[in-house]
Formats: sequence, C-alpha cells, structure tokens
Amino acid sequence: MGKRRDLPTPPPVARPATGDQPADSPIPSMAEALVFIVLQKIGAALGREALNVVGTQLQKQPPTLVDVENNMRQLKIEFHVMKAFLTQQQIHFSQDRAYDAWLDEVKNVAHEAEDVIDEYVYLAGQTAKETSKLKKLFHCSKTTSAWHIIATQLSQIKSRLQNLTNMKARYGISANDSEDGSTSSHESLKELTSDSAYFDTEDDMVGNKEESEKVMKLLIHGEETCTVISICGMGGLGKTTLARAIYKKNEIRKNFDCFSWITISQNYKVEDLFRRILKQLLDMNENIPDQTDIMYRVSLVERLRNYLQDKKYLIFLDDMWSQDAWILLDRAFVKNKKGSRIVITTRNEDVASIANNGCSFKPKYLPWGDAWDLFCRKAFHRLDQNGCPQVVMHWAEKIVSKCEGLPLAIVAIGSLLSYKKIDEAEWKLFYGQLNWQLTNNQKLNYVTSILNLSFDYLPANLKNCFLYCSMFPEDHEIRRKQIIRLWIAEGFIEERGDITLEEVAEDYLKELVQRSLLQVAWTKEYERPKSFRMHDLVRDITVTKCKTEKFSLLADNTCVTKLSDEARRVSLVKGGKSMESGQGARKIRSFILFDEEVQFSWIQKATSNFRLLRVLSLRYAKIVKLPDAVTYLFNLHYLDLRHTEVQEIQQSIGKLRKLQTLDLRETFVEQLPEEIKFLTKLRFLSVDVDCDPSNLHRHFPRFQATRICSEFYLLTDLQVLGDIKASKHVVTNLSRLTQLRCLGIRDVKQDHMEKLCVSIKSMPNLIRLGIVSHGEDEILDLQHLGHVPDLEWLHLRGKLHGAGATSNLQNFSKLRYLSIGWSRLQVDPLPAISHLSNLAELYLQKAYDGLLMTFQAGWFPNLRELGLSDMDQLRSIDIEAGTMPNLSILVLCALQNMISVPVGFKYLTSLQILRLWDMPKEFMERTHAEDHVYVKHIHQIRYHALRVKRWKFTSKISHLHSIL
Repeated sequence: MGKRRDLPTPPPVARPATGDQPADSPIPSMAEALVFIVLQKIGAALGREALNVVGTQLQKQPPTLVDVENNMRQLKIEFHVMKAFLTQQQIHFSQDRAYDAWLDEVKNVAHEAEDVIDEYVYLAGQTAKETSKLKKLFHCSKTTSAWHIIATQLSQIKSRLQNLTNMKARYGISANDSEDGSTSSHESLKELTSDSAYFDTEDDMVGNKEESEKVMKLLIHGEETCTVISICGMGGLGKTTLARAIYKKNEIRKNFDCFSWITISQNYKVEDLFRRILKQLLDMNENIPDQTDIMYRVSLVERLRNYLQDKKYLIFLDDMWSQDAWILLDRAFVKNKKGSRIVITTRNEDVASIANNGCSFKPKYLPWGDAWDLFCRKAFHRLDQNGCPQVVMHWAEKIVSKCEGLPLAIVAIGSLLSYKKIDEAEWKLFYGQLNWQLTNNQKLNYVTSILNLSFDYLPANLKNCFLYCSMFPEDHEIRRKQIIRLWIAEGFIEERGDITLEEVAEDYLKELVQRSLLQVAWTKEYERPKSFRMHDLVRDITVTKCKTEKFSLLADNTCVTKLSDEARRVSLVKGGKSMESGQGARKIRSFILFDEEVQFSWIQKATSNFRLLRVLSLRYAKIVKLPDAVTYLFNLHYLDLRHTEVQEIQQSIGKLRKLQTLDLRETFVEQLPEEIKFLTKLRFLSVDVDCDPSNLHRHFPRFQATRICSEFYLLTDLQVLGDIKASKHVVTNLSRLTQLRCLGIRDVKQDHMEKLCVSIKSMPNLIRLGIVSHGEDEILDLQHLGHVPDLEWLHLRGKLHGAGATSNLQNFSKLRYLSIGWSRLQVDPLPAISHLSNLAELYLQKAYDGLLMTFQAGWFPNLRELGLSDMDQLRSIDIEAGTMPNLSILVLCALQNMISVPVGFKYLTSLQILRLWDMPKEFMERTHAEDHVYVKHIHQIRYHALRVKRWKFTSKISHLHSIL
C-alpha cells in the first residue's frame, strides 16, 4: 500500500483587488449579458419600420401606441444605465448574499422585459400580415387589448427597475471590495487560478517534453538580444506547471544573473507588479531599500531599469490575460544584449503574439498513453504497480476519455477516485454524475473554477455567443457559417460601423479561439477555420451553466420529459419520442433538432407552441412539408430545413417578415412561392433539389435548380443566394442585389451569359461564384465577365469555347479555389491559369480533350490540392521539377487512357496523399511495380476501384454547397 496523500485543497474563493486595472476589467456578469440582449432587442423593436406598421393598424388608438413607444424608450435608458453600472462591478466570487439576490432580480426583470419586447414584435408581425382592409379592421379591434397589456407590462417593468436601483442604494449593495481586504483576496484569487497549485510534484507534469526542451534551448542557447517567449493554452493544460518546472531547474538559473517569477492574473496594480519584481531581484543580491513599498510608478520603473541595465535577467510572467499588462511592463525591462529572457504564460493567443518570431509554444493535450499513465498513478497509487484493476477498467477508460488529455482534470479526478472503493457499480455511478461532481464536489469544483475563469472574463456580448455553442451535441463540429447565422438570428451581434454583422461575428469567433474557449476542428491553410469544437469538460460545465442561468436546455436523454419555460433555448439531441411538446414551450427562442427519430406529428404540435421563436432548425428531420404553425412564428429569424424531404414551401411563408436565413439545401423544393418577395430581411437564401449522387460519374450533373419568383430583386439585403434557376429575367435583375457575397446559379444558357456577366459586375463584394450551364453542350462565354476584384472561389460547369476560353481567369488574382467541369477544351487550360499565385485548390473534370497535360516549373506556387477527373483522351501528364512545390493532395479519377504513372510525380516532394479513383487496372498495378520509384515518397496512396463510390469525389466538384 502506498503512503496516503491528502487531496489538494482549493484556496478560499475571493474577490480580486481594485486599483489600476487592465482594459479587460471589470468583469461582466451574466446579468450584464442578459441586459445586452434586451438592449439589442429594444433597438430593433424601436425601428421606424416596426413602429410605422403598428401605427397604421392602431390609427384609432394613438394613446396606446404612444404609451408603448414611450415606455420602450424609457426602458432603453434604464437598461443602458443598468448595463453601465454592471460593467463597473468587479468579478463577483464572494458569498455576499444581498448582492447575489439583487443580481438574480436584475436577471428576472431582464427576462421579463425580453418576453414583453418579443411579444410586442410578435404582435407587430401579426398585424403586418393582414392584407385586406376588412381583415385589418377586424384584427385591430381584436388586438387592441393586447397592446394595452403590453403598455401596462412595460410600465411595470420600468417601475421594477427603478425599485431595484433604490434597493441597491438602500442596502448599500456593491460587488466591489474595500481597499483593506483587497490584497489578501487578490492573492487568494491568484492561487486559485494557478494550475500548478494542484499538481503534487513535478512528476505530475507528463507529456510536452519536446516543448519543454525547445523552451530550455531558447533560454540557454538563444540570441544575445532580449527575447520574449510565450506558452499559451486553455486553463488546466499545465502551462504554469511546465513553466515553473523549467524555472526551478538549476541548469537554467545558473545561466542568469537574476531571476523573478510573477503571477499577473486578471486584476493587478501596476505598482504592485513592479514592487514584487524588484523585491525578488534585489533579495538575491542586496538589501531591499526601505522606500520600495512607497515608491510611485515612475520611480519604480527607473529603479528597475537601472538594476537590470547590466544584468542577464530571467523573468517569468505567469497568467497574463491582456496585452495591456505588457505595455506597462515592457517599459521597465531593459533591452540589453546580455541574453536576457522573458517568459509569458497565457490563455490568450493575442497575448502570446507578443513573443518573438518562433518563440511561441502551445502545450498539447496529453496523448492517450500519457493521460492513462498519469490517471493510474493518481487513482491507484495505493495499489501495487499502480495498475488499473480489471473490474473498473471500462469506467476508468471512459473517465480518462472524458478528460480529453487535460492534465488538471486527470490529476484532480484521479486523486479523488483513489479514495473510492474499487467497485464497478461505484465507478459507474461516479461517471454518470461526473458533471455534477465537477460543479458540486468541493474537492473537484476548483477544476470548474479554473476552466470557468476564461468564460467569466468574457465581454457580455461574447458570453451569450459562447453559451450558445454548448447547444450542439458532444463531439459535434460547430460549423463557422452556421453558428454565425444563429448568433445573428438571436440578436447577439452588435453593429460596428460599416462592416457587416457576419464580419463582426467572425471577430467574435476569432476572439473565442484566441481565449482558448473554442478549438479549431477543421481548417484549410488558405482559409478561415471551417469548424470548431469545445473540450468535453468545458462543454459539460457550460451546459450546466446554461441550465442554471435559464439560457438553454440540452435534452439528450429520457430524463428531460417535457419542454419548459425555464429554458429560453432548447437543443433536442435524443429522447424526443418520450418528450411532451405542450404549453411549456411558449417562451423558447431557439429550437434546434438533432434527433432524427422525432416524427412530423411531434414537430407539428411543438411548433404550434413556439410563439416567440427566433431560431428553428429541423435539419435531417423526417418531414415532407413545412408544419403550418411555422408560418405564424412572426419573430422567426432563422429557418433550417436542410436534408429534409420537404417538397413545397407554402405561400404563407411571406408572413415571416423578420426571416434572415432560409436554408433549403438538399430538399425537394423545385419552386419558391411569389410571397418570398416579402421577406426583405433575408440575408441567406439557399435552395437546391437533391438528386441521386451515383449518376454523377458519367452524365452531366442534373441537380435541378429551384425557380425563384419574378420580384426576387426586392430582397436587397441578400448576401448569399443559391442555387437558383437562370432565366432572362433572373440574370438581368440580379444586378439589383448589390450586397451579394456568394452566388450560385444553374441552368444558364448561352444567351444568358452577357447579361449575367453585367449583373455580376454590379456586385462589388462578390467572393464566391458558381455557374452551371443548362446542358453539356451549352456554351459558357466568359468574355463579358471582366474583372471581379475580390473573387476567391469560382465553380464553372459547362462548355468553354475557343482558344481564349480560359484567358479571362488569369484576371482573378485572388482566386483560391477553381473548379472547371465539362468544358471539353481542345487546348490545355493550364497555361492560362498557371500564374494564379493564390490558387490553393484546382479541380478539372471533363475539362480537356487533349492527350497531354503539362505542369511547368514555377507554376501554381501555392496549390495544395489538385483533382483531375474524367478526361478520357488524356494519356500522360508532364510534370517538371519546381512546379506545384506545396501540393499535398492529388486525386486522379477515371482517366481511362492513362496506364503509366507520370515520371514527374517524383518531383512532387511535398505530396502527402495520392487518391486513385476508378483508374485503369494497369495504372494501379504499376504503382506497386515498375513505376513505384515515382511514388515511393508519397505518405499515403489510396486505391478506390469501385465505380459506384466515385460520387464521393465527383460530388465535391459538381455541387455548389461549399459556395454557401
């Protein structure tokens, strides 16, 4: 039996100090995040368009409308001041019950205000839908009482806010500490948030050996100039432990004249930082002057600079949260040429960027082997050999998997389990309530505190966005474009000058990644990240927070038996069959369905109760029609029916005047109703008819385009439009959609091209463009296309005619993706596009009818992926040394006359993957035999001989989905 070791006890939680604060402080509460939403919605509701609609219908009742508008404006003022007050408060960790109770009431009032404002918007939408004069008069009298109720409720909320303000003053409620207790509280907070406080010994620091060695090498053998090194990653990853292990090594210290370790944390006093650094440095060599504790900032900086002037110093700045701290400290650190080093640990990539080039490191999550070894050493240290008993092996493995390589969680959970009985039932029970344990068990909740800290310090607007990410299932990749549209629909994105809401949301995503709250799951070297994910433990903790704050409810088991007004948003992952869909859903704002087993009858009943819904996602649902109740959701901003079997969209869709996103991709909707023209708030409209992908390998793709109404040009807010059916009227009137960023159009005929090209020139922001001709013999004449300055993605599918058919493409200098299909050119198309220096992906399918294709030296300098398909006449590819120096993926598909491997493959030294789809048998055999010498350097060669599977490749270059 091993020696008993007490579990690390977390320090008492305290409020941080006041004083000089970095720009990130003070810290917003969830109450401020709620108030942010309310202010956004009031601003939208007070828009002149909405008030005019209501005023028209209430001509005989002007006092009611005046009262409603006045109360709304007064509420806006009250909440604006309330938000300013909340912003000034420091992060609140104490057990001040009066302040906690007051904040709870603020949140309750904010929720009530949101309900009333959304009810106001709903009534406005209900009023706007009436068309005939008789109906308007009837509806006016019918809803007059409802408007009176709205006015009364707004007045009551205004009074409650005023009472809360008075109550705060009456009881002296404030989250800020007095100056007397600030120092000890601040020190406790720093101890709480340091991951090194929870690792017993240096032996707990496993993995990241390579990163440790690189840092040590830079410290000892780096340049003589003063160098800044950063170690960046999410909380609990072991950044501080790694840094402290290095800092303590004698082989490091002996190389420096003096050294100091300072934990900065979120809240700090500048003078205090300088004093602590000075005391550590001076204590090593000389007496500390009596005046140090009373010296002011300028004197402290001068004293520090004088001391460091001739020294080779080593300073570790642990847990830095913002660049503001560095701006202040940088002035004090002398840039001598003695080989001095400054090491920063941080959760924020923006802070990590302070480091010199090549001097920023990211500790990795522990691989399974290291994670399992660390867990066993903690959980079974009292057993011989520290091995895991077979009886609990299954649950131990699931627990380690849940930690996803996060050292802090592995150490904490393993240490706690070391005192539990080695019993399968007990370990199974622990795993089943792991999330609860992290939140409520005092021996584990410090893990939650450390992981939560990054969230606690988020700005109010980002808090809402991050919480929304937890509505996706475990291990689900959160698609960038989808989450951006969801945030906009919910009203989480604030306007910033002249840039679009989508661009603001991009910044939000970037900041969440920089703060180590989201991880990039999939990206391409030349593009922004495509998708993101949350660490499992972070997600679990966030799901609990969402439920506590009534932000959202994740229904992923049969324990949730009904929808409730307790949650404003619901994500139904599984268990829908056993869930009631009754009146409890009235206040739900978002409903996202992931459970594909839910039947249409359930959805029909549920949506009839979603009165105030803003987001409805029924992707993959088993429905063949849009539930009738959906067209009465007048607050709806986002409607996703992708991958359903919906065949028709009702005319009543025109009632949804707030709709911003309508996603009908891969449905069976062949025509949009005329009433679509009333949806003037639409920013994203995408429709295409699904088809049998197995037909793609030989026939011209017949994805059926969707017909759009004649007055589609009224949708002037559209940024994304596809895949619509071309006509003379459509190609002409596209010129009115000047905000378009992405356009996909099908069934284009030769006589459409001139007007289509003119319309495209009127779209100054166009980034992505897809054009598919009416048939394989229909010519796409590009001579009128001209220069589209910012075009990055181009998909052309149709016959290109003449020697200069592709010459226009060389004008698109920003192109990163190019797909040309069924062009059947007689001249090699490569010379015309070879100098597109930004091109990263190139796909050619039935693009060339010649015998030889040549890639010359210097061509395609940044190409990463190349696909060549269905060029039946092509017999050989001539590849010179020095072409495509960065190519990593090459796909050859159905090149029926190519029987030998091109010799030039040996020059593609960066090639990692070669995929061979439906290639001639002799070609396949030669890659193993006489031509193997040309491909032996390629890391992976994948053979796909079955013709029926070719759609996996060909659909990638036939479909326009990626345009959107």
